[in-house]
Amino acid sequence: MTDEHDTDPTRRRMLKAAALLPLAAACNGLSWGADAPMTQASFALDMTRPGRRVDPSLASLSYETLELSDPTFFAADNHGLVRMFREMNPHGVLRIGGNTSDDTVWGGYKGKMPTYVPRRHGKLLQPHVLKPEGLQALAGFVRATGWKLVFGVNLRIGSPEMALDLAQTVQKLVGDQLLAIQIGNEANNYEPDYAAFDAVWTPYAKALRAAGLPIAGPDTGANTDWVIEYAKRHARENVFLSRHYYREAAENGSIPDMLAGDPGFFGEVEQIMQVADQYGLPFRISEGNSYYNGGRDGTSNVFASALWGADFMLALAQRGVAGMHFHGGTLLSVETSLGRMAKAPAGGDIVAQRDAQASRYSAIAGSSELGFQPRPLFHGIALAQRFAGARMLPGQLDTGGANLAAYAAQQGDAVLVALINKDAQRDAAVALSGLPHGAKGELMRLRAPALDSRRDVSFAADGHASVGADGTCCCITLPRGSAVWGQWSLPA
Repeated sequence: MTDEHDTDPTRRRMLKAAALLPLAAACNGLSWGADAPMTQASFALDMTRPGRRVDPSLASLSYETLELSDPTFFAADNHGLVRMFREMNPHGVLRIGGNTSDDTVWGGYKGKMPTYVPRRHGKLLQPHVLKPEGLQALAGFVRATGWKLVFGVNLRIGSPEMALDLAQTVQKLVGDQLLAIQIGNEANNYEPDYAAFDAVWTPYAKALRAAGLPIAGPDTGANTDWVIEYAKRHARENVFLSRHYYREAAENGSIPDMLAGDPGFFGEVEQIMQVADQYGLPFRISEGNSYYNGGRDGTSNVFASALWGADFMLALAQRGVAGMHFHGGTLLSVETSLGRMAKAPAGGDIVAQRDAQASRYSAIAGSSELGFQPRPLFHGIALAQRFAGARMLPGQLDTGGANLAAYAAQQGDAVLVALINKDAQRDAAVALSGLPHGAKGELMRLRAPALDSRRDVSFAADGHASVGADGTCCCITLPRGSAVWGQWSLPA
């Protein structure tokens, strides 16, 4: 209870300091002096109200259809890329689509080739041609990684017959690893409203369903109302619901903007999840990343993106989203999809050369010739993926005024916690409570020299943190611009 007559700010500060003394004690006497400012924060877990289960395919990826024009890229013997996929998630889902899916014709189609109409203001005068060898190589890659596949067919060109032929070929090659066919990519960019989209989408869907092919959608851009209307009309015919997400246009991007979060979007996610739950369907962000138009250099490809990615994925998982497909791939494929010429910087060591091959927001950089390496975002994805299969737990976070995020989940007999300090100025000491008495914790830290670091990013084991037999809370130090993942288990 607050004394409404207490107007003395000095007294209020003294009362707050007294209230925080137990936290300081729990944090093993950390210095709170002017020489070492440390934000005092707390995170209280509630293990009595388990929430959503985290889908094993949470960490997933999205690539342009144009990537298949090089059959050595998605190929079983492209061992470096296979390894990166498996390290990220052995149970992921690869989505092939993007802008180029609606600018591609199927080279194996024996019927009359439909007429290609260039996009308004577009520079592509002739469609890309997907050749059979690209699909054959993709099938081998999917088998080598163990990932499922979501494949997009061309809606904009208006040929259900060609789409059916392509989808059947994909199914024949991929088999049970085909999760779904999606019809069109961000049709909101070329159809005036949902009704117009539904009218052109329906003949495709009927042909695919009649052939026994699984479908999903609507794979729209930022149109939550389309997803909801689509679910009302077609939920029972679909494997999952989907839409895309980007924070903003790349030209408006910055590290502070990215790390500020996007609470309004999560309100939209909750609207979609209500409908998805009503119809018993998963919901996936089938394409997304920090900033559209290919990502922003110095923001989408630096360490800050790892903190953003981990936070974003866990916020989605907490609300029941099944998968987050981070869009990426080569600089050539993404820039071409945007109607631009790819201009990669030349020179540098092998790390710089690999980095130059990738689109600015891609989680994986490199090429078949140079090999592959993780971008900073990859490590944030890996942190969040450690929650796979767990059931999210509610908790009360007191940030102490810092830009912090915290998540918890129960995975069998273990409790998982992620603490993310997105603040550029303030270190934090976070007191955890609600963990099982006597639990032994193992920590991993996600860190880099600075928020704008492109190199020297690590996500690695970093000591232990235990809970007292009497339930005494443990304290985790969280330097500015870093994150911690912890797992607490009861002693055997």
